[in-house]
Amino acid sequence: MSITERIAISFGKKTKDYLNINDDREEIIVYGAISLLQTIFSILCVVAMGAMLGVLYETLLFSIAGALLRKYSGGVHASSSSRCIIIGTFVSVMFGIFINKIQVLNIHYVLILCILSMIFALITVLKNAPVDSINKQIDSLVMRKKFKKLSVIIVILFSIVIFTAGLLYSIDNNSYYVKTAECFALGSFWQAVTLTRAGTIAFNKVDFVLKYIMERK
Repeated sequence: MSITERIAISFGKKTKDYLNINDDREEIIVYGAISLLQTIFSILCVVAMGAMLGVLYETLLFSIAGALLRKYSGGVHASSSSRCIIIGTFVSVMFGIFINKIQVLNIHYVLILCILSMIFALITVLKNAPVDSINKQIDSLVMRKKFKKLSVIIVILFSIVIFTAGLLYSIDNNSYYVKTAECFALGSFWQAVTLTRAGTIAFNKVDFVLKYIMERK
């Protein structure tokens, strides 16, 4: 049991005793607390590592873009919350460093990268979203259609943000506009990868290796 689960369960029990609620309501509170704590810990890890490596802006914006799309598109999950945070932080930091370094490229190459990333994201979302997890199945056809539609809308909105950032860069020539476009594009790209079979297989292998390492300690 992870530390987030232990904290959430303890909070749920105290809330149950204080409010005198039934077991079903306690379970809902625990589930919500776990989700909230995982989100907080994940953000703190991303902020800490991004700041330490000098890529806080890129890392944080990349992770936010991916998380917004993931909310409705779903995607592969790690087998524990701690490994999910580790993998998510590592990926965000690696992409943050990449985004920071590719500023040396010609702006036209960067724009091509953004366009290709968004095309891939849109096609993948249309084909595969939403991808549910074992613990959170989406059985309703209506909900699946709704989540797919919302995922597509998010990709379109991100594309507008990227276009706007590119336009502002042509006027102001500020590198942060380019970084913003790259963060949204690559955040969408990575999230789309987690919806694919190849991405799921690769993610699960990394999860398995991490589980092996952590359980040996």
